[in-house]
Amino acid sequence: MKTTWAKSLLFALALTGMMACEEDDVRQDTDIEINIPSKDVTPPSLEKYLTTTDMDGFSIRARFDNGGDDTSNMSCTVHWRAYTSKPSSKPSMSAMNRHESMRVYASTKKSTTFDKSHAGYSGGTYIYYYMECKNSKYTCTTPVNYTIVKR
Repeated sequence: MKTTWAKSLLFALALTGMMACEEDDVRQDTDIEINIPSKDVTPPSLEKYLTTTDMDGFSIRARFDNGGDDTSNMSCTVHWRAYTSKPSSKPSMSAMNRHESMRVYASTKKSTTFDKSHAGYSGGTYIYYYMECKNSKYTCTTPVNYTIVKR
């Protein structure tokens, strides 16, 4: 008789514990913040960009208009390639062999600035690049541009 009573008590405690866990899960789900874009989201657009170089590297910084979207929905990828000398013709987008996410440098409600830097390049190296910026609905692609690492 004691064994049945003990089993019943353990079962009741386990059931109560499971119910408490389920209740916590429901409470946690309601704390999740979801950034739903407005219906008026437009493609992001390049506002400004700046490339800087020093004796062994380069930095690319670009500011994009968010297109009416929330800053948390913005992302940017830089596609680039290093050349030891100037190519005979401008490389195409498909020639870019490095693809990296840019970090958010700064943001406001209307725009987001992204940044990417690299070191370890010889002076005179040509860095060709283009950027793809995305919001929750659209992608903006910049033309291919270049910078030269200082000698």
